[in-house]
Amino acid sequence: MRNILGKSRFNTLYTPAMLALVLIVGISFLGLGFIMPLRALYGREVGASSVEIALMTSVFLLTGFLSAPFIGWLSDRFGHRRVLWIGLLAHTFLMLAYIPAQNPILLIVLRGLEGIASASVLPPARAMVNVIAPSTRQGEALGMLSATQAGGILLGPVVGSLMASQTGYTLSFVLASAVLALSIFATLLLPAPKAAKEHTGALEVPVTLKGLFTRQLLLAYLLQLILQVTQGVISAIWVLYMADHGASLPEIGLSFTTFAIPLMVLTPFMGRLSDRYGRYWLAVLGVLCFGIIFCIYGWLNTPFWLIVLSVAEGSSAAIVRGSLDGLLADVTPANVKGKVQANFTAAGTFGSFLGATLAGVLYGVKAEAPFISAGVLCLLTVCMLFWPGIVRLFPVRYGVVSERATLRPE
Repeated sequence: MRNILGKSRFNTLYTPAMLALVLIVGISFLGLGFIMPLRALYGREVGASSVEIALMTSVFLLTGFLSAPFIGWLSDRFGHRRVLWIGLLAHTFLMLAYIPAQNPILLIVLRGLEGIASASVLPPARAMVNVIAPSTRQGEALGMLSATQAGGILLGPVVGSLMASQTGYTLSFVLASAVLALSIFATLLLPAPKAAKEHTGALEVPVTLKGLFTRQLLLAYLLQLILQVTQGVISAIWVLYMADHGASLPEIGLSFTTFAIPLMVLTPFMGRLSDRYGRYWLAVLGVLCFGIIFCIYGWLNTPFWLIVLSVAEGSSAAIVRGSLDGLLADVTPANVKGKVQANFTAAGTFGSFLGATLAGVLYGVKAEAPFISAGVLCLLTVCMLFWPGIVRLFPVRYGVVSERATLRPE
């Protein structure tokens, strides 16, 4: 069906449901961003050791990894919107629970519960995007979602860190909870998405284990795992690394902003680029940039240059997200979107867990070691991605969906 402009209504991206979902994700990550740079410092204030602070991150990632497959099943079974609402509700109360928690053990428990809540937010939202967005614009749609997620990271840490430096931590936790409550209300108003036939014609497969772990999906999971190793390093030691090199609390918050601005601005564009010209080599370029940047992080020791290089890291993240998200959407069977997104999230969470654990161990030996190790891992991954057998899994213009071509999972 075509409208008077000659464009298929199924190719429309900016629908009310899509815009509402993007807004919900942006609001929720704004709330989460308020305390993003504060957890480690708050833990240190209540007496947590560096090992306990690292354990807070590791437990968060481990519980998210273990719960993600089950949450994906719930999402496909009972509805993505319902699971999203429950995850946001849990996060809202967990932010308030930090206020009376004055013991490192309690902070570790709260982070574990946060891991489960986090696995209930982004995977259902991404699965809803797969349903709502046209098949030819999946990369751009997921790029929009990543951009609003980055928008929360852009504003939240700056406001939260400034507020904490002036009034203490309590008000930041209260404000984070209030913002998350707004996203819950918006989720209740979100219309239930209905998939168009064009979305599902190419990838109808039975709900089997094989359908969830094709060779293309396994590679997408592996890339997500490796890339999230770098983010695990960041989440575990970035705040401490900057503080130990003389950065103030506002400077630490600014480093999150300088990472988020290029991510927010460039990710939709990179997604659209991958929709038109293919995903694979764009993803390879992003991984290469990550490898170089993390190796350089290990040699920088001034807050100014760390903040400057975080701009390049955000740009690299935009390249990877815009291409890898679209590549995953291309090879996802239509009837298991929630499960695939949960597996993808679980792979990334496990990668972050490995990165955070590695960082916690190596940081005590030499502060630069976690960054250099993550950078070398990315560079070795780039070498692997040039192997012809892997390249052939994804044709050059894999992101371009034609009416004559169908994608059949291996």
